[in-house]
Amino acid sequence: MSTDYLSSATTLSDHDITLAIPGTVENVRSRLLTAINQLGYKILGEQPIYAKRTGEGCARWDCSLNVLDYPTTLTISVKQMNDLAVVATFNYEVKSYIHMTKGDQQTLTREAEAIAALATDHLAISACPACGTQVTDESHFCRRCGAPLVRELAELEVLRLTRGSRASYHNIFVGLMALFLAALTALPIFVVTGARITGPLLWAGIPLGTYALFLLTQGMWKLHRTLNPKELKAATTRSQPALTAFATTALPPASAKASVTEGTTELLFSPGDKRTPEPIRRKDAETAEIDNERPM
Repeated sequence: MSTDYLSSATTLSDHDITLAIPGTVENVRSRLLTAINQLGYKILGEQPIYAKRTGEGCARWDCSLNVLDYPTTLTISVKQMNDLAVVATFNYEVKSYIHMTKGDQQTLTREAEAIAALATDHLAISACPACGTQVTDESHFCRRCGAPLVRELAELEVLRLTRGSRASYHNIFVGLMALFLAALTALPIFVVTGARITGPLLWAGIPLGTYALFLLTQGMWKLHRTLNPKELKAATTRSQPALTAFATTALPPASAKASVTEGTTELLFSPGDKRTPEPIRRKDAETAEIDNERPM
């Protein structure tokens, strides 16, 4: 951690990332607009893409220790590289009282990779995950069952883990530093005797130690929620089939038959049509007339 972790004035930190995305400029731009909107950005311009994200959590009151919680401005410029792909340059600007560290820059890099993955995710979907219908266009819903054409992206999970662990790291680091200062403040109490020095040290050490314990507790809680999300617990407790079979009542249920002919013959008659076979009596033909006409 650098020595200028905290700053007395507002600073503007920036970070640039360059990624290659398959497609044309217009197609990639439209998909990037949809992707950054899913990550909580408000789009203000399209050429180049200009978007902003407001402060989150304690950053709304300028008391967050995570630089990525403060208002962020994202500018994306796209340029055609060849017939198959374009080059997208992501520029992040974060305005906060805390300097951006290398770990924060890595988190922004993971976010840019997640945006690029969202922009190219639809190209990798060839069939509907609900009914298996083939996807032939760029629609966001299945044309047969209406299910959303989305899938879980590894880049989004990496972004969630990186962002959550980075936020908990900031709290734990500052909490340990505050706890160390509180211990140094209380140390003279055991060395120097006298009520004149004990009172001021207690007034300074107790709030500082309380603040350190609060940051440590908050950091450990954030780390626990990052490593044990409720969504993953709910997903593991229930199992859902990948494909849903469609039931039909147009034909009667299949039954065990001795032959195919025996089973298909019953389809010619309705279930309520009960016919009883009647025996046909054979009549003996009279051949006397024929015998008389026969020449002798």
